[in-house]
Amino acid sequence: MRTHAQVVVIGGGAVGAAILYHLAKAGITDTVLLEKNELTAGSTWHAAGNIPTYANSWLGMRAGNYAWRLYKELADNPDAPITYRHTSAIWPAHTPERMQLFRHLCGVSRSAGFDLAMLDPIEIEQLHPYWKADDTVLGGVLDPYEGDIDPSQLTQALAKHARAMGAEVKRFTTVTGLHQRRSGEWEVETPSGTLIACTVINAAGSNGARIAAMAGMHVPVVTLEHQYMVTSPLAALEKDTAVFPLIRDPDIRFYLRRERNALLLGSYAHKGRPVWRDGVPQDFDHQLFADDIDGMMAVFEAAASHVPLLAEAGAQRFVNGPIPYSPDALPLVGPAAGVRNFYHATGVQIGITHSAAIGKAMAEWLTVGETEWDLSAWDPRRFGSWTTQEYASARASEHYDLQYAIPYPHRIMETGRPVNQTPLYELLAQQGAVFGQIGGWERAFWFNRDQASDAHALSFAHEPWQDAVRVECETVRDHVGVMDHGGFTKFTLEGPEAAKVLDMVICGTLPPVGRVRLSYTLTPLGHIWSEATIARLADDKFMLCGPTMAVDRDFDWLSAALGDADAILTKGYSQDGALLVMGPKSRELLQSLTKADLSATSAPWMSVAEINIAGVPVTAMRVSYVGELGWELHVASAHLTLLYDAIWQAGTAHGICNFGSYALNAMRIEKGYHGWGADFGTEYTLFDAGLSKFAKIGKADFTGCTAVAQQAMRQADWAFIGLEVNDPGPEPLPSDPIILEGRAIGYLTSVSMGYRTGKLLALGYVENGTLEMGGTCFVQAFGVMRTATRHSHHVYDPRNDRLRS
Repeated sequence: MRTHAQVVVIGGGAVGAAILYHLAKAGITDTVLLEKNELTAGSTWHAAGNIPTYANSWLGMRAGNYAWRLYKELADNPDAPITYRHTSAIWPAHTPERMQLFRHLCGVSRSAGFDLAMLDPIEIEQLHPYWKADDTVLGGVLDPYEGDIDPSQLTQALAKHARAMGAEVKRFTTVTGLHQRRSGEWEVETPSGTLIACTVINAAGSNGARIAAMAGMHVPVVTLEHQYMVTSPLAALEKDTAVFPLIRDPDIRFYLRRERNALLLGSYAHKGRPVWRDGVPQDFDHQLFADDIDGMMAVFEAAASHVPLLAEAGAQRFVNGPIPYSPDALPLVGPAAGVRNFYHATGVQIGITHSAAIGKAMAEWLTVGETEWDLSAWDPRRFGSWTTQEYASARASEHYDLQYAIPYPHRIMETGRPVNQTPLYELLAQQGAVFGQIGGWERAFWFNRDQASDAHALSFAHEPWQDAVRVECETVRDHVGVMDHGGFTKFTLEGPEAAKVLDMVICGTLPPVGRVRLSYTLTPLGHIWSEATIARLADDKFMLCGPTMAVDRDFDWLSAALGDADAILTKGYSQDGALLVMGPKSRELLQSLTKADLSATSAPWMSVAEINIAGVPVTAMRVSYVGELGWELHVASAHLTLLYDAIWQAGTAHGICNFGSYALNAMRIEKGYHGWGADFGTEYTLFDAGLSKFAKIGKADFTGCTAVAQQAMRQADWAFIGLEVNDPGPEPLPSDPIILEGRAIGYLTSVSMGYRTGKLLALGYVENGTLEMGGTCFVQAFGVMRTATRHSHHVYDPRNDRLRS
């Protein structure tokens, strides 16, 4: 074994082998893959080997489509042949709500450039020789890209190709320790000796948490049981060697495909069953759990009602093996939090499919420093230290149970909560707060006053929260509202070189003392990394506020930029709590509680001051994400209840209400304000997103400045637009396509009823130059073409008179 390597990959399943292969293809061949047993010994060897491209997101669809194309290419390579079958897949629907979802996802696939298609029951029968409809089947959707592959063959082929290009694979080599040198290199300890690596990639699957712990990190990987069965050989399939589609029936919760001359039946019909609270046993390799025959038989009988051929089959074998999950069932892929030169690629539930995209992303990170696709949804830093093993286990189990459930956009996950909450949690609960969780923090999503509605009723049409949010938005418009913004991401940057460093990070200009400015950080290639509201408290002291879910991700970014500068970056701010006080009566209300002058002259829009309100020290920022006169009041948690009570008591004379995250989101869409993770990210430039006004093009030395200067000289690929949906119907969803002259020219990113304007509003992107201001197009929502008109983003108070008042 080598003693030094540019990259060490830990884990020899499909994910680790795909990473090694993609690194080699990208020219990084000074690499070693370490596997504690045989290749595929973890979850890979027993995986069903399906390659779904149907997904609820663009990223999922892209990952699946990249996988099958790569695997088809590998299957055609005679140097390491693998068994790959392109079968397609059919998803039957038994409820109107499922049909709604399928119509929506056909639209999403269209906006992403793929081709899911709706089917009626007769068409399903025509496509599948052994599947029969009954009166419960309303239709379905066709995924024309799905196939299946032998996972072990795939892994061996990827490893063989990587070795042929110069990579090394060491089997039966257990990693026993990880230590980072001051240089940033890693000492990777094994029984065969210590290997020095410039970069380490943790692709250890269910062992991912153990590998992370060796390096002093925590990643929330949970292992659950997942079971499928293979039937005995069937005479009909001995005679019929044709390929037919895989069936995934989400309402009955099974998948079914051909396995040579038999059928393979998998089930998600049981509750999530976590195993190994203390980590994977060291000797668990190529092993399985006890069969759950009774649980499988219930699904078997339901599936046989639609595939009568199953009734002729016995059981050849049951496979109940480990499957790794993260707390939100999405992979943990990307740079590790707080350390250099360490990446995670673990917690990958759909490992055979997602391994290809993960390999692609790792090669991009290590060659160009950023990825083609925005992988923030997979970033392992979305989970902080608050993600205990108990929380992760409960949440992963809940997601397993919901694997085939309809993904309603406003489903609130319940397990493992609460984790973090502000001192106002109980008080707001008494006032009807319906809480959700953002970045581990409990935050009121809306207020169910008098418990008048079923807070958990789910639908693609009208839901109870919409009536409540209308009242909240109208009250903020006409009077005043207060919101407890728990978990607000804040950083403190101070020191003699604080301004110099920050000026090199952001693409715009710094605010003067006492002022606030919205700023953007860019990647070296000029794509949008994140945003920050910067409040300058002194010449050498700044408070930065950013997206809640990006706290560790952005802290790492800023820390790397800081380098050896004479400045100190701190996660958090002394005033750790935050109340948003918004509405035309907000000044009158707050002025009654302070001696500070809150007039428009003394406290103008985008200003900041450290004052006392009701005797409580606060950092008062005159900013508003909802488009009304208002303040963000940053206050120490110890004083939060006192300040809230004083504001509420004074606000009763002004018609005050509580408002939550749903109202906040509806109002920011009405104002055309961008949301990180929804309306911008690393796939967009400032010019695509309509944010170029925040850059100082001639400014030198900020990250991405060269790319921005080049982008400014040509037309952007995309135009960020606002739309009003004119035709009645349920709210469209993000990723629904924008259609013009029968062609998808773009897609939606954010949608909400504008409760203050009475308009159904959307934000999104279109190909630049395809839709003029005032032009009419269509939005494809749940299969229905609905007319829409392009308008200025700022539908509400377009001149910002309310903000500046």
